[in-house]
Amino acid sequence: MKFVTAFFMAWGNFITLPCPYKRWDGGLKNMMLAFLPSVGAVIGLLWMAVFWLIWKLSLPPLVASLAMVFYIFAVCGFMHLDGFMDCNDAILSRRPLEERQRILKDSNVGAFAAVTLAFLLIAWFAAMSTAIFSMDYGALLLLPVVSRGVSGLHVLTCAPIGHSQYAKDYEAPGRWKYRAAVGAQLVLFGLAAVLLSAAPERTLLMAAVTAAAAFLACLYARRQLGGMSGDIAGYTICISELAGILVLAVWQF
Repeated sequence: MKFVTAFFMAWGNFITLPCPYKRWDGGLKNMMLAFLPSVGAVIGLLWMAVFWLIWKLSLPPLVASLAMVFYIFAVCGFMHLDGFMDCNDAILSRRPLEERQRILKDSNVGAFAAVTLAFLLIAWFAAMSTAIFSMDYGALLLLPVVSRGVSGLHVLTCAPIGHSQYAKDYEAPGRWKYRAAVGAQLVLFGLAAVLLSAAPERTLLMAAVTAAAAFLACLYARRQLGGMSGDIAGYTICISELAGILVLAVWQF
């Protein structure tokens, strides 16, 4: 029953769609994080459904691309974009660490957040408007799985910033079990994506680039901000998913 509760806790926290089972247990936060790849799989399956509907409706490519890009951000309530913007405001301020951490918590939107958001969305739309002509169901499933899986691993592994919502749970014993669970889900959904994919080699390359981008983005942000946080997790997801969609755009089949 704990697994069911933890999964739907993750659903309720990271997906804006109505949660079928609403229950909260504060002692299961680490287990909740372990289900991030499964949350990514739910998002990916729905993304596949959106693409199928777009194909059935024969929407113009640019309109279809807009719908695909809007979905991937809207399905999580634009939460990860918020983290992306907060991190860029803090990091690009080039202030001392204490001031960067203060900016990270500031709810005001700064110039760096606005500029980097604009470039992120332009890059996403440009990549999607190219990739849409050879979109692959396996890639749609796997991209949000990998970005959230690697992000979740960092939250479960790396020391948090003092004000992070995950600070209290960092010292909890047995976290290795949750990291192992994340790894097992990545392998499972990776195999499923390869079976669904018309071009498995492209899907696997996309997954590898997404994972590498997530690792590097998270490492950079943690060094700049003095630890791990939910905002950094969102920043990591945004950058790594952009890297993945760029692979799909560049490598046509």
